[in-house]
Amino acid sequence: MEIKARDLIAAGWHEGRRLGPALRRARDLEATGLARADVLAALEREHPKQPTAVLLRPAPAPLAEAIEAETPEEAANVAVARQRMIELLHLPVVKRGVIMPDACPTGGGRATIPVGGAIEVENAIIPGAHSADICCSMFATFFPANHPVGEMMDHLHQTTHFGAGGRPRGQQLGAAVLDEPVWDNPFLSGLRSRAQDFLGTQGDGNHFAYVGRIQFTEAQRAALEAAGYAELSQWIVRRDGVFNVLVTHHGSRGLGADVYKRGQKAARQWCDENAQDIPDSAVWLPGDSPAGRDYWDALQYVSRWTRQNHAVLHDALLRRLGQRALVQIGNEHNFVWKRGDSFFHGKGATPAWRDAGGHPLLGLIPLNMAREILLVLGSDNADYLSFCPHGAGRNLSRTAMLAPYKDADGELDPARVQQTIAAATTGLDIRWYGGAPDLSESPLAYKDATKVKAQITRFGLAKVVGEIQPQGCIMAGEAPEPPWVRARREKHARHKAARREGTAELDAHESGGA
Repeated sequence: MEIKARDLIAAGWHEGRRLGPALRRARDLEATGLARADVLAALEREHPKQPTAVLLRPAPAPLAEAIEAETPEEAANVAVARQRMIELLHLPVVKRGVIMPDACPTGGGRATIPVGGAIEVENAIIPGAHSADICCSMFATFFPANHPVGEMMDHLHQTTHFGAGGRPRGQQLGAAVLDEPVWDNPFLSGLRSRAQDFLGTQGDGNHFAYVGRIQFTEAQRAALEAAGYAELSQWIVRRDGVFNVLVTHHGSRGLGADVYKRGQKAARQWCDENAQDIPDSAVWLPGDSPAGRDYWDALQYVSRWTRQNHAVLHDALLRRLGQRALVQIGNEHNFVWKRGDSFFHGKGATPAWRDAGGHPLLGLIPLNMAREILLVLGSDNADYLSFCPHGAGRNLSRTAMLAPYKDADGELDPARVQQTIAAATTGLDIRWYGGAPDLSESPLAYKDATKVKAQITRFGLAKVVGEIQPQGCIMAGEAPEPPWVRARREKHARHKAARREGTAELDAHESGGA
C-alpha cells in the first residue's frame, strides 16, 4: 500500500508544513522498490524528524495588574486588555505578563497584546508584541530658556514633517546611521532607501512635537545626581534649574513597518513548521536561531535609526534658534529588550529598571498635549516586570470617542471641534500639521492624566523627578478635504437627508390615514 501521511506521523514526523515534502520524497523512494523500513531510514537522512509540535500551555502564565478601574468605562477597558493578555499568556514561551495604568482598548484578534502590556519571554522574539511601529519612542532636548513660544513653534513647524510617506525629494536629510554596514541582514536588505526617505518624519496618529518648560527643584536635582545623572545635575545648577525642552514622540516609520512585516512572516513560517494553534499576533522566532539572531540585530539597528530620526529634527530646530543641546535623553516603549536570558517585550510600556551600571533608567511619560510630561526614574519594581506606562492611554477607541460629536449624517461639526479643542488647550500654541484639528488626539480622547500619574506612584513603578510644562504642541491633524471629495460628501448628505424627510412624510401620511 502507498505510504500515507499518517504512516510518517506514526513513525515520528511532525504534522506541519514540512510533512508534505517529506511525504512526496517517501513516495518517490517507495516507487524505486525499497521496503518500507528502508524508505523510512533513507527519509530520516534527508528529512530529519522534528521534535514534537510546540503546543499552547493549558493554563496562562501569571499576570500582574498595575491599574485600577474606578468607572464602568474604565472597568470595561481593563477587562478587554486582561482578556487579550490572558490569551497571550498561554504561549509556552511567555513567562509572565503585566498591564500598566495606560492600558488601552485593543484591536486585532486572539492574543493581541494591548497597549500598556508587557511580557517576559524565554528565548523567543514575538514581532506582534512590539507591533509594526517598532521603537515608538520619546526623545527630549534641554536647551536655554531664551526664546518666546511663538518663535520656537514657528521654527519647529518648518523643521518637522508629519503625514503619510517620507520627505519629498530635495528635502531629505542625511545621517551617519544610513551608512552603517547592516544592509546584508535579511530583515534589512533593500531597505536603505526606505531609511533615507523616512528620516526626519514623524508620521501621524498620536505622534507629536511638544515644546515645554521645566523648573527643577533642589530636591529633584539631588535625586538625579544620586541616581547617576551628573551631567543633567550640573546643568541644573548652571542654568538655575530652568530650561526649554523639545520632546518628540514617534517610531521607526516605513523602515520599521517593513522590518516588522518580514519578522512576522518569518515567525509565522517557523510556528507553522514547529508549533500548533498559534495566532498571527503571537507567532515567534527562537532567539537562538539564525533567523532570531538576525531579527534581533535588525531591531537594534531600527533602534539606532529611530534615535537618529529624533536627533535630526531636534538639531534642525536648535540650528534655527542658534542654540545647542545641553542634555538629551530618550526611551523606547514599543520594543524588545534582553535582560539576562529573557526577552522583555513592551507595547506602550516604558522600561523602568536599572542599567548595567546600576543606575535607574531616566524616562519620559507624556500625558496629553495640554498636560505635563513626566521625567521619571525607574523603580525597578520586579512585581510589574520593572516597567512603567508610556502615557495616559485611552478608555475608548478613536471611533467611539468621536461618536458623540457627530451629527445624524456621521459628520463632525468643524466649528464645534475647534471650540472643544480650544477649551481644553487654553493658553497653549496648538498646531495641526495637516491643517485641520484631530479631536481624537485632543486631551478629551485620553484617560484622566491625574489618575494615571497617581497610579504610577501607587504601584511603585517610577519616581517623578521633574515635570515639563506644556507651551505648544504640533500633531499631524487632518489634511484638508479635496474639493471633489467635499462635493461628493455633501451630495451624499443631501440625498440622505432627502430620504429621511421622505420617510417622515410617508409615516405622517400613514398615521393620518389610520
